[in-house]
Amino acid sequence: MFYFRVSNVIAAAMLVLSFSGITAAANPDGNSKRFESVYANGAKGDYLAGGHNRKGMNCAVCHGEAFAMDDNESAINKNCVNCHGTYKTLGEAAKKKGGSISAHDGHLVDPSCTSCHSGHEASFVYCNNCHVFAMDIPFGRKEKIPYTPEDFSKYKKVKPNRVENADIVIVGGGGAGIVAAIEATELGKKVILLEKMPIIGGSSLLSSGGINAANTKIQRELGIQDSVDTFVKDTMAIGLGTNNEKLVRILAEGSADAVDWATGLGAELTINPKEVYAKTSVPRMHYTTTGGIGRYLVSVLDKKLKAVGADVRLNSKVVLLNKDDKGRVTGVLVHGKNTGFYEIKAGATILTAGSYANNPEIITRHHPDLKGVVFSTQPGATGDALGLTKLIGAKQTGLDKVQIHPNIATGSSLMVTLAMRTGGGILVNAEGKRFVDDNAPRNELGPVILKQPGQHAYLIYDDAVVAKRKSTHEGYVRLSLVKEGDSPTALAEKLGIPKDALVQTMKTYAEAYKNKKDAEFGRVSLPEPLTTGKLYAIDVVPAIGGTLGGLSVDTDMRVLDEKGKPIPSLFAAGEVVGEWHGDDRYGGNAVAGNIVFGKRAVQSAIKSLK
Repeated sequence: MFYFRVSNVIAAAMLVLSFSGITAAANPDGNSKRFESVYANGAKGDYLAGGHNRKGMNCAVCHGEAFAMDDNESAINKNCVNCHGTYKTLGEAAKKKGGSISAHDGHLVDPSCTSCHSGHEASFVYCNNCHVFAMDIPFGRKEKIPYTPEDFSKYKKVKPNRVENADIVIVGGGGAGIVAAIEATELGKKVILLEKMPIIGGSSLLSSGGINAANTKIQRELGIQDSVDTFVKDTMAIGLGTNNEKLVRILAEGSADAVDWATGLGAELTINPKEVYAKTSVPRMHYTTTGGIGRYLVSVLDKKLKAVGADVRLNSKVVLLNKDDKGRVTGVLVHGKNTGFYEIKAGATILTAGSYANNPEIITRHHPDLKGVVFSTQPGATGDALGLTKLIGAKQTGLDKVQIHPNIATGSSLMVTLAMRTGGGILVNAEGKRFVDDNAPRNELGPVILKQPGQHAYLIYDDAVVAKRKSTHEGYVRLSLVKEGDSPTALAEKLGIPKDALVQTMKTYAEAYKNKKDAEFGRVSLPEPLTTGKLYAIDVVPAIGGTLGGLSVDTDMRVLDEKGKPIPSLFAAGEVVGEWHGDDRYGGNAVAGNIVFGKRAVQSAIKSLK
């Protein structure tokens, strides 16, 4: 992962000659010799900076003569790329070497080098915040940083080192935040997008299913009849009727436009007319054949984000929401990794800071029984917005509602897309038997799997299912998650489960497909008989895959206070909003909601500026 090609060594040497010494302007204390001594040869010399120094390179090779240290670490990352190549080229080089897993060939969207490589502290493979890959990194550590509860009230007395101004400040660079930043910038507003992690994308990077939408052009071309009312009905049924129906209707009404907007930016989406999620009415999950919908859409949106020239700041954590004496939110206090504490004054603030699914303190407060359960969420989903808004009296709702994802690859935190089930896959237990409607909603499947022998199951599918999600399947194979067999007997041998039982299970399911009726468990959608080519299996367990509660908002995405009144100039969108999913999330709605509600929050915010 960290190596010098011959050309790179020459380039590095040229940089060394260019910077024969570090001037006073190029380092914080004006003493280049002492500065290099501390960071290259002293106590911190065992890290990346020291490694570079021992190859004959001084600090300016990475930092540049001006010693520019913005929070995005732009200069450092540019110089990393100059020597080592881009994330993409390093990934291509890893593929040529034949390795199955590479940190430079993942689902992150062109992350900065400093996401993993640290100059003056131990480096850490960012992937392993979610995964458990055996990846060594030069000058690295093995342990990820544990979640630490934070009391945001301690920042009330902090004095900012500077003050900036913007029309709209957006807190959180996940799917909803990126959409909001694009929308607001295109509408001519000065926007600053703040993301506390070193990469953008948030939980959207983990979304692997699709985007739900009703009455779209793609549906009509395939002869699929759908409507807003049907979409609302299906969503309310999966949420067990506890959803905020007004928000659900807004989602359904804006969903077709959301798909048009995404395709207008270059996204290529399709629908499989045989795939219906759970017991919903019609196929409406629009997906990409290139792999997970989240990574794909974030990559499309990232290009647009750069094209519109949005001000995006990474490693920039919001630690306080500022209010005036009339209760209006006037902006935020930011802690930049390199630039320290500063204030942004804004006419409107939009919270898109994601869920609290990686905050065990909140989760176990409401569900002590989930202590120790696997978390399959990105490390930034710690519920910061809940802590921030609690200080200003915002209403929070449904924090006891947790999404249990049934398809987490055993021994990891990797979500296996529900599309492998909606596309025809089934769930079989360690006795080789089906035990549930395999296409049931997520929160229905999780508890049932936990009651099976060993509290796990096998997701089984065939080549007909693979044909629909070829690149996704290949990704699972590359991660060594898949076992295969030419027949039920051969697969049973690989899995170590009873052969006769699995043979009978597959036979019975094929007959159910033929008869168009699952007499055993009442599965409605039977896309495949699972008799095509090879059979594949992934060992899966339930895990916490998301949260369903959050901030209470009105239909204009204005954040409400404890009395149900809008907090002036404060808006929210995305996973940070509670109520719209109800007791269970309709798979594919979250991605649609990022676009619909992200754009709506901006439109409401702009109205408030007037």
